[in-house]
Amino acid sequence: MLDGIRLSSDQTAVVALGIDSEGCKHVLDFALGSSENAVVSNELLARLARRGFTCSLRLLAVLDGSDVLRKAVKEHFPDSVIQRCLVHKERNIRGKLSKRHTGELARLFRRLRSVQGYTAAQEVVDELEAFLEPLNAEACKSLHEAGEDLLALHRLEVPNTLHRSLLSTNAIENSFLNTRRRLGRVTRFRADTDQASRWLSYALLEAEKGFHRISGHKQLPTLIAALAREHESTPTKPPSGPVPSPTAPATERAPSL
Repeated sequence: MLDGIRLSSDQTAVVALGIDSEGCKHVLDFALGSSENAVVSNELLARLARRGFTCSLRLLAVLDGSDVLRKAVKEHFPDSVIQRCLVHKERNIRGKLSKRHTGELARLFRRLRSVQGYTAAQEVVDELEAFLEPLNAEACKSLHEAGEDLLALHRLEVPNTLHRSLLSTNAIENSFLNTRRRLGRVTRFRADTDQASRWLSYALLEAEKGFHRISGHKQLPTLIAALAREHESTPTKPPSGPVPSPTAPATERAPSL
């Protein structure tokens, strides 16, 4: 998972969080910049590759819908499977509807998060489209915007016990909540020092101490096998660097204090 956390008015960090084959979460690294931009995102992914983030399997990346993050992941790991965060997508669509329609929207997205397999998921998406089309053209457009990323995990036909953890970016966003608690009232960092890096390293590593294994972790071998099948059946262009592994965290931790 990749996501950005705003530290101050002029500093943002893009953070990478990985999940290994046992379902344990790891803060892999972060990169600092003025915003969640292409330079910062590419710097982070390139550094992970240099530090030994390698694998022979296809990568599953769960993203919040940022075009910048998606482009960076695809540039470094061209055969990766991108899953759009359904929580963010529901939130984006809800913002385009009147309050009287949000209950039905929530019901349909709950079904989408719980159904098993691609066929059942596509049926729910069809219902969503039928529901949104007469209400709001922009809401319907937002649904279509996600494309195949909306049902990437369903397409792999993995058990729906994995949906709670892998259909949203909640795992990394929860770590950000704990990070902000650790940072407290610190909202200004001198750009000419490594102050922001040190504070964020401390806060993320403290947040990591409270990590638990993801829900449905016993079904991860099924996901690994599904990604391997896709990797074997889908022709891909050579990657620009070492291909990462969803089963192994980086060999180093976040920057030390």
